[in-house]
Amino acid sequence: MAELVKVVLDGTLFAECQMQGANRDGMMRLTEDITQRLVLNKEIDISFASSLFIEKYDTSLKSFVAAHYPDHINKIFSKSPPLFSNILKWKQLFRKRLPNLPVSPYFREINGLDVFHSFYYPFTNTVLRNSIKRSITFLDIIPLRFKGYPNHLINRTKQIVECIASDYAISISDFSKQDLLDYDKRVNPEKVFVVPLAASKELFYQNKNESDRKRVKEKYGFPDNYFLCLAGNDIRKNVPHIVKCFNKFFLQEKPTDLHLVLTGNGSHSRSMLDVLNISKPVRDRIFIPDRFIDSTDLAVLYSNAKCFFFMSLYEGFGLPTLEAMQCGVPTVSSNTTSLPEVVGDAGILLSPTDEDELCEVMSGMYKSTSLSKKYEDAGLKRAESFSWQRCADEYAAIFKTIASH
Repeated sequence: MAELVKVVLDGTLFAECQMQGANRDGMMRLTEDITQRLVLNKEIDISFASSLFIEKYDTSLKSFVAAHYPDHINKIFSKSPPLFSNILKWKQLFRKRLPNLPVSPYFREINGLDVFHSFYYPFTNTVLRNSIKRSITFLDIIPLRFKGYPNHLINRTKQIVECIASDYAISISDFSKQDLLDYDKRVNPEKVFVVPLAASKELFYQNKNESDRKRVKEKYGFPDNYFLCLAGNDIRKNVPHIVKCFNKFFLQEKPTDLHLVLTGNGSHSRSMLDVLNISKPVRDRIFIPDRFIDSTDLAVLYSNAKCFFFMSLYEGFGLPTLEAMQCGVPTVSSNTTSLPEVVGDAGILLSPTDEDELCEVMSGMYKSTSLSKKYEDAGLKRAESFSWQRCADEYAAIFKTIASH
């Protein structure tokens, strides 16, 4: 029997999952979905490591592992906080400072393992000082390609690129890999693997149950019939383009029973409609929720839309398109960057700047039930080819490859 490949996972994101609670972002869900399958792989031996040596992170990592992987509670590389911090816990004066007290790190033990993997954060100096082979999940270099991102995100992205230049990476798309290779010629293409993401089957599935639809409608005030755009207010998400096209389409077709739902979990404001000079009749047909959409309600929101629009200018993967297809909603996406890899021919791919083209598609999706049905079926079939099990299996195979080099 082949020897187990010993992999230690950076605990930072797991700690943040614990601190975040139920409504976790896509990167956290990716980390959880892959890991819960990796720990079941009989050829991989998984451990965890606190690499951000702060008490609240160390404690949160231990709580997360105890709750989700109890068999691995003794496979965490960290040390308890210094003794004096336990004494200080009883001192009100220092109580507010306790979460940021340092934890005493020890990392010599990981040198006996095969691979250290981070799902996002750059390798710390403590990790870099060790001889263990290292890999990192690579999303994109968007903060280095677009202006307006905060300095901490720009610097973190540069640090991630530095990690890949000297070690290994697992890219979420072929586009992201090629974009990285074009950006930094030091990166060895043979040390960057590609594993597409997946969408959670538990959170994203076709759900047109009437009682669920009514519950979600009452909870958020959603209209009955709607086009859906689920994207943040980042300029590259190109949401104003969808709004302008909906305005143009609405004034041309004058649909009496259709709205546009814009949600990015609290990131949109109706002031955008002022800036875009949207006409009064159309304003009344644009619904922007005033509260966070719970993860457990997203399947209902997707499934009951007439069509999903995602016209982003630049994506490392484009997970919302996969989530939409998996929920059985016809999907219209921009034809740029990684999105064609995800959508394929199961959705409609358009230029993200052509207003006439998008207006025409909006009209078709509104009028034609056969067109909607065609892309509903195609999207569901396409989504079946993406799964977290496949993703985890490919990660395991890559870890074995890295360990053998």
